[in-house]
Amino acid sequence: MSSEWGRHPKSQGALARRRMLEHLDLLCSSGAGLEAIAASACDIIRHYVGSASATMFWKGGDGEAAGFYHDCATAELKDLFVTRFEELFSSPDEPNMMSLAESVGPLIGKLVTPEGVAAFQSCNVYRYLCEPLGHHYSLDIRIEVAGRGVAAMFLFNGEGRPFGKRELEAVEPVQKLLAKAAAERREGVHWLSASDRTAHFVTDLEATRLLAINQPAERLLMRGHLLRQNVPIVGEVRKAPGFAMQLAAQLAQGGPASLHLPMADGRLVATATKIRSLAQGDDMHATNMSVSLDLQVPADAIVADHVAALPLTYLQKSIALFAMLGGARRDCEAQFSISEEALKKHLRAIIQVLGVSGWTDLGPLARQVVQDRIAALAG
Repeated sequence: MSSEWGRHPKSQGALARRRMLEHLDLLCSSGAGLEAIAASACDIIRHYVGSASATMFWKGGDGEAAGFYHDCATAELKDLFVTRFEELFSSPDEPNMMSLAESVGPLIGKLVTPEGVAAFQSCNVYRYLCEPLGHHYSLDIRIEVAGRGVAAMFLFNGEGRPFGKRELEAVEPVQKLLAKAAAERREGVHWLSASDRTAHFVTDLEATRLLAINQPAERLLMRGHLLRQNVPIVGEVRKAPGFAMQLAAQLAQGGPASLHLPMADGRLVATATKIRSLAQGDDMHATNMSVSLDLQVPADAIVADHVAALPLTYLQKSIALFAMLGGARRDCEAQFSISEEALKKHLRAIIQVLGVSGWTDLGPLARQVVQDRIAALAG
């Protein structure tokens, strides 16, 4: 691990700080992307820096606002952000999530300078969202992939607690890890359903009118914190979600219609099919579109989150995670550049901490960890 990971606020012990960054590193290396680890990452980074609150905002593949996570905002404030985003919170002329995610200027700390503080405390994000929560100072972190801004994270503090040089130095390694999470998405990540797969809604074939929606679908859509999708956080979903038009276009081209929408904790999978309108009786002409929704979670990130909390060294956690995700013991020498004797020593510590008999028990343990997390999400 890089020696730069030792530069952090002095109010925390060096070992505790190092373990927080190791935890974040394991999450960011899971291959699930930035959005799926947003909640855990915000929690880790907030404690690491010692800030009062944290939020993360991300763009979609089209470069437009796509979603967000905030650790303490009320449902009403989140709803205001979602439903009036383009009107109040996306102007390029003032600091906000969208403008600060653009690839201009320093990656860290635009809002920490005296000029940045003044601009922040006069913008709409502060006026409508932050001031009601007592968030008077912000530290911004831009996440880029291949030189393009794809996301931004913001830490917040209350009155009398401005961010300074110490916090700016502390988040330098954090920014690099978040950029790695955004850039290194793996095709082989294990995504598992965390919903009962009953959520669905119906629109016309052009996806211009919402004809019906059940409560599970409303709950999943609102939980997604999706931007530019006609989905509020409170109340009822009254319009066809914006992404339904993409599904309708796929159906119109004759191919399968499916989308993956990143969200905090996982992704929302939307699948569309044509259905007959009830008003047409026996007419076989398909006139409507039915969309099923499923919340999927990344098993790799869930297991990484679990392993990161164990009282093991970073190498031992990495070995345990490798084994729990299906890695072969015979590949450890090449994977971790260690001898068989060293591996045996590390495995003894791993087995003792996890309470298993050996390497082959680690895969089933991982599956149980994931099922426990899914059960907690469902509860």
